[in-house]
Amino acid sequence: MWIHMNLNGWYTMKAKSKWRIKEQAVFISKLGELLSHGYPLAEAIHFLEFQESKKKAEDFTQAIQDLRNGHPLHQVLTHLNFHPQLVSYIFYGEQCGDLNRALIEGGRYWKKRTEDLDKVKKLMVYPIFLFFFVNIVFYILQSVLLPKFQTIFFTMDVEQNIILKLLVASSVILPVIPFILLALLLFFFLLKQFWFNKLCPLRQRRILLNIPLAGTFIKLYETYFFASQFSGLLSGGLSINESIKLFSINQQQPFYQKLCSIIKDDLIEGRSLEMIFQELPYFDRNLPLIAANGQKYGRLDSELLHYSRFLLEKIEERMNSILKIIQPLMFSLIGLLIVSIYLAVLLPMFSLLEGI
Repeated sequence: MWIHMNLNGWYTMKAKSKWRIKEQAVFISKLGELLSHGYPLAEAIHFLEFQESKKKAEDFTQAIQDLRNGHPLHQVLTHLNFHPQLVSYIFYGEQCGDLNRALIEGGRYWKKRTEDLDKVKKLMVYPIFLFFFVNIVFYILQSVLLPKFQTIFFTMDVEQNIILKLLVASSVILPVIPFILLALLLFFFLLKQFWFNKLCPLRQRRILLNIPLAGTFIKLYETYFFASQFSGLLSGGLSINESIKLFSINQQQPFYQKLCSIIKDDLIEGRSLEMIFQELPYFDRNLPLIAANGQKYGRLDSELLHYSRFLLEKIEERMNSILKIIQPLMFSLIGLLIVSIYLAVLLPMFSLLEGI
């Protein structure tokens, strides 16, 4: 389930969608391609129905019915419990009259994002499995081999060396680690449910931006998303004030509702877009320069579009760099754990032989 904030500011639970995020991204990408080839929206959705599983037939029936009843596409996808940020792509695309681009771009980005997350999950599965396997091995060492080693050392009146002492210490600490991790997970879950989710969306975002590494990606993504959608609205003929107003009424994203309400008030007071962006900690530091340069030469929409493309490439490059670091790090950790198991068995034996 997803956390969603309603108009009264309270957080409620949304029903889980039948569609996985990657399936949602692929669906809207295909929908955008069909629309760009001249398909009407209802016919395009009906065409894609044959490519999906039968369990989603009710969703397609509901979607086509909603379209015939006059609902815009973003509302149709909201009824299907699509991800709020994906729905926001469509919402802004409808407002600027460029729905095809919004569908294709939103689908492409979210497909790439889910693929990167899948790579990270696959990299983490083996180390997690190995962690539990090593705990089992050390438990066997603690309950079977270690007592025998201690008995032999005691009966032969041989002093226990540093290796055996370390094994004894680790045998006390390792069994407690899983319980500590579970307690931490429970603590963070309760903290999120009963404290974080009740904070103002702007306060939530400031906290997330302070998380090491993840905060950088959040800031880059928010800047990319804002610049891309802002550019699309401006290129569709809307003014800066009208575009910001649309951001402030999008109920799918409480963060932009609050933030753009503040920006809208500042614009009414006569402040420049550059000055407003300089005081906001949520965006990349280059956004004020792009806004100033775009307004100076009267091409703010194209400047923001090129800037959003640059940010997207930057996000992908950083994600690839992190994956290149994680993989050898995980293999090194695995190798270290395997070697430690061998040492845990062999070194006490060698020490015992030396003491005879």
